[in-house]
Amino acid sequence: MAGPLGGFEGFVAKRYMTTKRTGAFVKVMVLFATAGIALGVFAMVVTMALMNGFREEIQANLFSATAHFTLGSIAGDLPDTEATLKTVRSSPGVVAASPMRFEKGLLRLPGSEAPPEALAVKAVDPATAGSTTSIFDSLAPIRIAQLKEGEVVLGRELQRRFGLRVGDTVAIAFLRLDLGLGGLQPKVAAYTVAGFFESHISEYDKGWAFIHLEDAKRLAHTDQAEMIEVRAGSIDKIDATKGALMKTLGGTFLATDLRDTNRALFAALKVEKWIFTAILSLIVLVAAFNIVASLVLLVTEKRRDLGVLLSLGATPTQVKNIFVRQGLGIGVAGTLLGLGISIPACLLVDHYRLIRLPSAVYDFITYVPLKLHAGDLALAALFPLVVAWAASHYPAKRASRVDPVDALRAD
Repeated sequence: MAGPLGGFEGFVAKRYMTTKRTGAFVKVMVLFATAGIALGVFAMVVTMALMNGFREEIQANLFSATAHFTLGSIAGDLPDTEATLKTVRSSPGVVAASPMRFEKGLLRLPGSEAPPEALAVKAVDPATAGSTTSIFDSLAPIRIAQLKEGEVVLGRELQRRFGLRVGDTVAIAFLRLDLGLGGLQPKVAAYTVAGFFESHISEYDKGWAFIHLEDAKRLAHTDQAEMIEVRAGSIDKIDATKGALMKTLGGTFLATDLRDTNRALFAALKVEKWIFTAILSLIVLVAAFNIVASLVLLVTEKRRDLGVLLSLGATPTQVKNIFVRQGLGIGVAGTLLGLGISIPACLLVDHYRLIRLPSAVYDFITYVPLKLHAGDLALAALFPLVVAWAASHYPAKRASRVDPVDALRAD
């Protein structure tokens, strides 16, 4: 049997659905059922593509501004930075690695009455920092490799807010207490502004600063880095690279990435995807009622024909299969129509970025991304077929129970 309209049952089913003698109301019901399934498939595909797109775009932007994952020691600072770096860089899947330290502080402009600005201060190795993140691609007027001790790199939003220029002096009060004449006081250091970066992620552009790794080592009274930032071949290879590295280093190290620290965000996006998909799949279920109604009307209209078929030797099972095939035919037509519209639409909208987003809403996603996954398309194709198959069973059973004698007498 070739498809739902193949074989004897499929031939009769096709003739019933295409013959001009079929009542106009039945044809309208079939069209509504087909259009309903197509609309449901279209809504499901677009919804899943939209949620996939936002998830992947957020993930890609976050990982472009930071390393793929960060390696640290359970005991605190790395026991031997150089030896650990050598091991990390030789691990399978590692593309680049760079040592760093992390501090929290408050930015203050000398002579300004503006309130201090909270900062996340990352101390990086200028020679290798650019290999693990693309956030420095926008850095101007210097390159990150030119960063010197006593200098700081700030985000463009901080520059615009405070009117900063290259060469200005800023003070950073670190959240580290130092014993002075007045007791315990936060450590304060002055830095010269060397340049500005723009990641287009507001959280980074207004709240991050980068200093030289040696400055942070002196601040912490240590000669070791605190963590190592690692870049894998791609986002999809993070887990494999991280797993291989942890096996090599042993249990005294921890590796985390932005998916761990933002687990609630990515989990929420995944839940939203399936909630919206389930809600929009109700359109397909509504279309199922049209399938039932159209087939019940067709059974009533073709009662005499069914009597003839049964009297000529057709079995009740064959009659039942005729109407099941009709239901599946409607499901296949609607599914193909829905996929035929939704897939090209998603590809075109995503490729040409036709739907733009206001920067005030999403500062790092400028358009509506639509990403298609094979598994989602399979679900969108199978679900309406299952619904159509289930919906056709009730009218199919009614058709198989027609008494040929009563059907022929009635006419």
